[in-house]
Amino acid sequence: MHGQQLPAGLLESAKLPEPVFTPSTKAAEGHDENISFEASVELIGADLAERARSVSLELYTKGAEWAAARGILIADTKFELGLIDGELVLCDEVLTPDSSRFWAAESWKPGSTPPSFDKQPVRDYLDGLDWNKQPPAPPLPAEVVDTTSARYIDAYERITGRSFAEWRG
Repeated sequence: MHGQQLPAGLLESAKLPEPVFTPSTKAAEGHDENISFEASVELIGADLAERARSVSLELYTKGAEWAAARGILIADTKFELGLIDGELVLCDEVLTPDSSRFWAAESWKPGSTPPSFDKQPVRDYLDGLDWNKQPPAPPLPAEVVDTTSARYIDAYERITGRSFAEWRG
């Protein structure tokens, strides 16, 4: 995985012995390109690559601990890092169902894939249609919107300990 060896006999969805930093580069089009840590060193230098790894692992660890105490496992996540005036900064969203794979702790079992609190119902619906994948996307049926909304609201309420209705005022 990204040039790193995983433990032998690892089951699908099994917890890794420790968090793993898996860098990628931003593609001009399509999906980001996964690279090894060594490739990231070649691209941005050893000091910056080490700092990016350290910051990412610390952010993940703190977020995962917070979420786990509330019944959510963060299987993986993506942090977008960049430079502003030579300083490493965290960009974009952080630890959301769009950038992370959240699982309910009670449904997790090594060897199987638990449902995620994410936009998979939207992906599944759109993947099942015959369209050119160019914006604008076809309209979503209410059922897909409702299912996806319910996942996001459930994640919000578990992680914050607050009712979504409270937040909305």
